[in-house]
Amino acid sequence: MEKGKKSGEYSQKVLCAQLHALYDQLQKRKAEILADPELNPGNDDLNDELEQIYHRCRLIQECFEQFCPS
Repeated sequence: MEKGKKSGEYSQKVLCAQLHALYDQLQKRKAEILADPELNPGNDDLNDELEQIYHRCRLIQECFEQFCPS
């Protein structure tokens, strides 16, 4: 991993790359859930997982705004 000048400090570039990779994985899983024929209002497991994905994506988007220049 690329580190910044201070010992143990990771670069903004690495952080943003990791955030993008995590976001992409969450979006892939979201697409899988939305395509799953088992997704319905009564399937608490899938609905809960989908809710967690939406929440995590919002948090990652906040991190993008804070740490990753466009």
